[in-house]
Amino acid sequence: MKEEILILKIHNGLKDGKNFYEAARGNWKINKARLTHIKYVIGINRGKVVCAFEPIKWMIIEEGSDAGRKRFDGKEVTSELLKNFQENEQSLLRRFGIGQAVAYCYMNDISLPAD
Repeated sequence: MKEEILILKIHNGLKDGKNFYEAARGNWKINKARLTHIKYVIGINRGKVVCAFEPIKWMIIEEGSDAGRKRFDGKEVTSELLKNFQENEQSLLRRFGIGQAVAYCYMNDISLPAD
């Protein structure tokens, strides 16, 4: 499987007073098999790319009403990479279906600068 970008609508978490990182990091209904392929996590608020992170570690919630959902520990991407994601905003937003909070795209589906 190719490297992926996980795209998340985080406006509900922000509305609850969470910062960008806490709103983006979890708890999400995502396929466990995809976790090892996710290179970046992008937070979308009201149709705008507002944050992006590189996940370092994924966790699966074991108990309670969120059991089975996933969350990550990670680090913020560089401002240059965030700007690049913002420039690809329309392409990223097209990945969402109606009412979806989670979407994916492959790394090669958007234009990124060479390393």
